[in-house]
Amino acid sequence: MDAGSSKLLYDLVEMGSTSLLHYLSGASLYSTNAAAIARIQDAAREEGDEIARFIRLLQRNHQDIPKPGSFPSHFTTMNFVTLEYVLPKLIAEQEREIAKVASMVDSAGAEDIRRAGEGYVDMKRRHLQMLEELAHKKPAAA
Repeated sequence: MDAGSSKLLYDLVEMGSTSLLHYLSGASLYSTNAAAIARIQDAAREEGDEIARFIRLLQRNHQDIPKPGSFPSHFTTMNFVTLEYVLPKLIAEQEREIAKVASMVDSAGAEDIRRAGEGYVDMKRRHLQMLEELAHKKPAAA
């Protein structure tokens, strides 16, 4: 595996395993819209599955596996918060991650790794669209 492909996979594993979406999948979000929370948890699971696939790609190519990183300490202020509070933060992070990964994909020399990175960007774009839709929906009257 070339250095660019290896670095891309390492960066994707690190980014995905310490993302706000991943953190919030284990936090207690409050919303009257249980379906919205379920959609966010589904997105986190999908991203987790992709990270696991990247780890398997590294293993298959006899690369070291990145050590699990820790979440940024400022995430700890987002336990027991409302969905409406975290949606703008999730959207902003998704936008940053999409831009970062899109700029890194071309550094992969291996076509299959480049396609995997492009697929990850496409998935993140779908998740961004879903988050934006949730942010623009009005909460149901109680």
